[in-house]
Amino acid sequence: MASASVRPGSGSDRGDMLDLLMARLAALLGDDVLERDKPAGIEGPDAADESAETAQTAEAARTSDTSTTSTTSAIADSAAPRSPRPADARSLLESIVFACLAESTDDERVVSLMHMLGWPAQFVCCSIAGTPPSRDVAACAASIRGHLPPHADGTPQDCLIGEHDGHLVALIRVDDGANPDDIARIAETCFDGHEPICLGPTRQNADGASRAIRAAINALFALKACTREVPQPMRCEDLLPERALMGDEDARDELVTSIYQALKGDNPNDPTLQTVSIFLDSGASLDATARTLSVHPNTVRYRLKRATEICGWDATDTREAYVLSTAITLGRLRDAGLWRDNGFQQV
Repeated sequence: MASASVRPGSGSDRGDMLDLLMARLAALLGDDVLERDKPAGIEGPDAADESAETAQTAEAARTSDTSTTSTTSAIADSAAPRSPRPADARSLLESIVFACLAESTDDERVVSLMHMLGWPAQFVCCSIAGTPPSRDVAACAASIRGHLPPHADGTPQDCLIGEHDGHLVALIRVDDGANPDDIARIAETCFDGHEPICLGPTRQNADGASRAIRAAINALFALKACTREVPQPMRCEDLLPERALMGDEDARDELVTSIYQALKGDNPNDPTLQTVSIFLDSGASLDATARTLSVHPNTVRYRLKRATEICGWDATDTREAYVLSTAITLGRLRDAGLWRDNGFQQV
């Protein structure tokens, strides 16, 4: 199985790289394959313009000099034969798609490539990540595919697998024949149980697939900074604060949306968020919180219990208090205008 590792680079660099890779793939599989397999609803440029642009890009790809990056050169070399075996072409395509999604590239080009692998334009998916037993990547990938339930028509379940720094990451559809509980059991069966195993979030479509892959990868890295024990297999939500501090956009959105906004609510007079915030700032002291708010300690207890019911996190638990504190800080930064899609504004 071809593997792909996440490489740093700007969005522009990744876009240029993807254009070059798609030109190589077109040369490998046939010049019309990308347009022929484009899913319905994906709009593109005028056919004549697209044809000219594709020809120019393909020509540039064929004549690129030795300054092309090693990643592109490796894929270009593998693309040299005009009539590859279908399994080789699929493996190459899968490695390209995985690298794109892991690098946050999820535009219509990637949707087209996923369609060539059998993925529809709209789908629900989740991710799993872990270490292959005996470091045997190919055997672990085959095991994952073999444990997946087939589609209703008997065809194999859609599964995208890639490798990142010794970890294997699998993106699996869960809207047809599989569910997250099944995926959790597969992860425990197929990965090395002596190494961390991560169950990623459930997301939708290509942009969600990108977030699910990166969430699983980031969670495995974030685990190194976590001082407490986590369940095995762990879930990405177990490491939300660490992932957010790493710059994981999905973790930040989860903290702000499901915790901060939920506690804030639509009623400006709702004291729930204020009570949780003061309780955390007071060192988890009921009496100090009650004095600050001029209410009875039992009122504070009631509001904290209500907060747990709203967002699912308990401010009286040390670890969960850290999650709540991180979410409230991120939410206030966003409300203050110090927020953007890929991080924070500079001041």
